[in-house]
Order: sequence, then C-alpha cells, then structure tokens
Amino acid sequence: MRCINCGRKLPPDTARCPHCIKDIEPKTQNSTERRKVFYTLGFCGLILALIAAAVLIFMPDNSFRRSMENAENCYSIAALCEESPTEAGDSRYQLILLDAADEALSRYNNLTCGYNQTAAALRQLYMADNQVVRDHVEDVWAQVECHRFLQLLNHKRTENSLPELAPDDSMNTAAQSVADEYAAVGMDYQNNMERLVQGILPDAEAVSAFTIFSSVNAQDAVVKFEEQAEPETPTDLIWGKDISTVGIDAVYNMDKNTWSFFILAQQ
Repeated sequence: MRCINCGRKLPPDTARCPHCIKDIEPKTQNSTERRKVFYTLGFCGLILALIAAAVLIFMPDNSFRRSMENAENCYSIAALCEESPTEAGDSRYQLILLDAADEALSRYNNLTCGYNQTAAALRQLYMADNQVVRDHVEDVWAQVECHRFLQLLNHKRTENSLPELAPDDSMNTAAQSVADEYAAVGMDYQNNMERLVQGILPDAEAVSAFTIFSSVNAQDAVVKFEEQAEPETPTDLIWGKDISTVGIDAVYNMDKNTWSFFILAQQ
C-alpha cells in the first residue's frame, strides 16, 4: 500500500502517512462529502416540490373570481353560476349575484329582455350554493312568473272579447300572505286563508281564491287552470265577466322544480 499523496510505501491499515502527515483516503472522504451534499440537495428539492404542490392544491383559483368580476351583464354572471355553483355561492360574490337578479328583473320590466331569457337567467342564478341569493332570486323569479301568468290570462280574455284583469296592490299583498302561509305549513294553509285575506282586504267576501299546484312555469299553470275551470262562471279568471282585479303570488318548490300559484280575484 502506498500513500496517494507522496507515493511512499506504507504498512497495511495505515490511516495517515508518517512521511507527509496526510490522510491516505481523501477520495473516500470527498465522495462521502459529495453524497452528503447530494442528499441535502435532494431533500431540499423534495420539500420545495411538496410546498409547490400544496400551493397549487390549496391556493384559490383566481380565474373564476376574475370571470365573475369582469362579467358584462346578469346573463354572463348567471352562466357562471350554472358552470360552478359551489364557487359562485361564496360570500364574496353574494352582492354581485343579488344585483344580477335585480338587473334581470329590471330588463324584463323594461321590455329589453323576454320572458324565456329572463327565466333561464334566474334559474341559473338560483343554482348558486348560497341561501341568501336563492331566497332573493326566488322572490324576483316569482314576480316574473306572476307577471307572465297575468299576461297569459289577459291574452285568453282578449280572445274571448273580455276586458283585461288589472293587478291590485292590496290583492297582491293578500295573495302573498296566503303564499307565505303555504310555504310555512304546506296544505294546512287553507285553515288560515280566510283569516289572512280578511285581515288585508276590507271586502273579503267578494274575493274568490284559486290555487294551481306543481306547474313547470306560468304557461303550464294557465293550461292547468283552463283545463279545470268552468266556462261562463262569473268569477272565472278566463271567462268571467264580473271580475276586474286580481292578486297573484307564486312559491317555488326546489325539490320538484315546480311552481305553485295563489290567485285572488275580486268582483
């Protein structure tokens, strides 16, 4: 065995050369040091990779936020609700969705958007996983469905050469009260309906009540009413000659995706 530094012959198992006073295994030590460096770098790389993966997994996706904030109108916002109902339900977007529902109603009332597009947008907004938004959208949607229901009724009356029915604020309030009772207690609402109407309308005895359950929309409700109505009855909504004002409200059933209409008519 020779010293790798000075080349002199050494006895077996010598760790240090007695001639040049140097370790005879520097290459081995260098290899060990290099391995330590490699292990350290590998461990650090693994930690960095895990951190990067965690950031990608748990960091919120800003692309949806940008899409929501940059949406041009209520219809674009509504489409995002259908695309990602869970993300859209985040409280950060609550005010945006509430405003979108109001915008859809305003466009409908101003005749800048038709019923089908308005109903479709409200249906999409209702998909957002946010109860505050759903409650407001349901109120707005009910107004649209009630307006459409009255519009279709008056079209039928015009075909029968009868004057159109006019909505009345007090009648609408009474109809809303009945609808709220139905939403709260189900079919037991009938037990309190007369009392509710009498508490709002001074001439409750001249009021006739109509209910239409499980309708897909306003048009479906009118078809159902026409099928069960009695022509030439004075209080009938389509053929009645003696009624002039109505109040209408509607309740949405999310499980069945249907509407129930509550109509009061006064002679």
